[in-house]
Amino acid sequence: MVLVLGLAGYFTFIRTSHLDRGLLGALLIHRTPVHVLRAKPTMASSVSPSTSTFAVVKKAGKRDPSRTGIYEIEWASSNKSALEAGMLFQLLPDPSEARTTLADSEKEFGKTPQLTGQTLAAKGTFSIAGVPGSTARTFAMTGSSSGAADGYAYTVLYRYDRSVVTELVESSSTKVSTSAASSIAQAEEALLRRAEPGFSMEHTTTPLVASLVFAAVALAVAAGAYFVPEWAVGALERRHERREEKERERARSEYRARGRRTVSRHKAAAWRRPPGRH
Repeated sequence: MVLVLGLAGYFTFIRTSHLDRGLLGALLIHRTPVHVLRAKPTMASSVSPSTSTFAVVKKAGKRDPSRTGIYEIEWASSNKSALEAGMLFQLLPDPSEARTTLADSEKEFGKTPQLTGQTLAAKGTFSIAGVPGSTARTFAMTGSSSGAADGYAYTVLYRYDRSVVTELVESSSTKVSTSAASSIAQAEEALLRRAEPGFSMEHTTTPLVASLVFAAVALAVAAGAYFVPEWAVGALERRHERREEKERERARSEYRARGRRTVSRHKAAAWRRPPGRH
C-alpha cells in the first residue's frame, strides 16, 4: 500500500507533464527530397489552434489541446530555379474531425490561390502515387501584361488519420513539372505513417535529483511500514512478558514472606524446645 501511494505521489508531484506545441514539428519533414530547395527551412513554427479559420479546429483546440495543433513550414530555393515550397499541417483529436477539416480546407484551398504579384489560372489536376485520397492541382502564374505564364504553382491537399496537410509549391519554370510537389507529399505522408499514431504534444519531465530523493524517502517509509509494526508488536510482547515476570516474582516474594511469617508463628518458645535445639 505504501509503495502504491508512493507511485501515485511520484506521478502527481515529481513526474509532471505539460503541453509543448513545438513537439508537433516531429510530424513534419524538415529536409525535403527536392535538391533545389535549401536543406534548412526558412520558417518552421507551431501556431495556436485559436488562430485557425476553421471552427472545428478552434473547438478541438479548446477541448483537447494536447491532441490539436497547427504547424507551418516553408523552404526557399538553393539556386536560381526560384522554387519555393510550404506546408500547412493541422492535427485533430480524431479522424472524424480531421475529415471535417479536410472538407473545409478543400473549400478554402481548392479555389485559385492568391499570390502576391501573380495572377493564377487553373490548368488541371494530377495524381500522386502513394498518397491515397490526395487532391493535387496545377495553376499557371502570370505576373506581366503579356499574358504568358511566368511559372506554375502546385497545390496538394490530403488527410492521413488525424492529420490534414496542405502543400503549395511555386516554380518560375515555364514548363509544368509536378515532381517537386509529389515528392514532398510522398515524404510527408510516409513520415506520418511512422510518427502520427499515438502522437501527443504532452511533454513529461522527470527531475533526476528530485526522483532519487523521492525514491529514497519512499523506500525508507516502505521499510518502516514493513519492519516497525513487527518491531512494535515484539516490543509490546517483551514488555508484557517483563511485566508478567515481575508479577510472578512479586507473587513468589509474597509467598515466601507469608511462609516465613507462618513458620515464625508456629515456632516453639525457646524454653519449650528440646535440649540441644536452641
